Amino acid sequence: MTLFEELESNVRYYCRQWPAVFSTAHGSTITAEDGTEYLDFFAGAGALSYGHNNPALVEVAIEHLRAGKLLHSLDTYTVEKRRFLEAMQQHVLLPRKLDMVIQTVGPTGATAVEAALQLAQRVSGRRGVVGFDGSYHGMTYKTASISASMAGRALTAHLKEFVALPYVRNLTDADLQLLDRALDSTVDGERIGAVIIESTQGEGGARPFDPLYLRAIRERCSERNILVIADEIQAGVGRTGAFFSFEGSGLDPDIVCVSKSISGLGLPMALNLVRRDLDTWSPGEFSGTFRGINLAFATSATMLETYWADSNLEKNTERRGLAVRSALEDISDRFSGGNFVTRGNGLLCGLDVGDTRLAADIAAAAFERRLIVETCGAGDTTVKLLPPIVIDEDELADGLARLSDAVASACAVR
Repeated sequence: MTLFEELESNVRYYCRQWPAVFSTAHGSTITAEDGTEYLDFFAGAGALSYGHNNPALVEVAIEHLRAGKLLHSLDTYTVEKRRFLEAMQQHVLLPRKLDMVIQTVGPTGATAVEAALQLAQRVSGRRGVVGFDGSYHGMTYKTASISASMAGRALTAHLKEFVALPYVRNLTDADLQLLDRALDSTVDGERIGAVIIESTQGEGGARPFDPLYLRAIRERCSERNILVIADEIQAGVGRTGAFFSFEGSGLDPDIVCVSKSISGLGLPMALNLVRRDLDTWSPGEFSGTFRGINLAFATSATMLETYWADSNLEKNTERRGLAVRSALEDISDRFSGGNFVTRGNGLLCGLDVGDTRLAADIAAAAFERRLIVETCGAGDTTVKLLPPIVIDEDELADGLARLSDAVASACAVR
């Protein structure tokens, strides 16, 4: 690995946790160049919810390339974009009664959040933003500066117009009072124009918000003409069971940021869903060279048509998520007397072991057992599980058994 160390920037991160040179991948398995196979419970930080090289999507991509179809198109009209828009309308917007337009913004989730913040400021005329402890919205200057989980990791300071509220799992009157004060506040001379929230936090530690709190956010923002932005970049596109993690909560966002798994194949793709009456952009006001990647449009349409024409995937993800949390609770009982905390929704789950070093040791022991997991949350004390949502049940059980062995090993040496 000397070549990587000599030529790649010091900012490299995941390769330090998983010291292998990976070569091929299929489904839930990644294979290193030496032939070692690893179960992947990281799934490209959630970008590979439909597995590595999903065969149905790979065939679409191969045919697209062989046929000499457009790859790059900015925002011109294409056959692939038309099919993608139709699939979004039929399988996402109409079933959820979302009267929204689709804005393709570029290749990254951070770009989607940037666009959402700009539109919110444009519509409301206010620069203030309310977010939440544990939030993560990207690594650009602005998105990092409203990501409360980035303290100590990003070089940017929080925006002067940003205020972070506590995470809320079980709603109390005190939480509502804090919310009211924040929404009515003036931050660095700016009134609040938007609230941005991940209904289930990923980097924050696999933490779902109390649905009653999400409904309260909507009600209070509506009273004040404040926009609600739902960051569904990691938790969306089926990761928590439902297509969006806010479904059923009453959050009813004005803008929904979508990326990571939306292409189905792990291709760069990001978009915002914008409530129709808020789509006040002027032509070309928000642009980007790579907001029209037709290969991603093609694979995304196939993913939507294949997995979201019925409720089977949603039900399977919810069922498997319950199995994962049950296994994590068993691990907690066996190795901490129930002191480890199990959290999550669907197949975005976490085991908070309450100690940074122990969490890192568990992740390292898991890699030794050919299981890839990462740590997250405040102090990186949570071992996070993001297996592909199409994972085989036997592979899921195998991965959980490896994790149990890893926890046993890490706890034994303390």
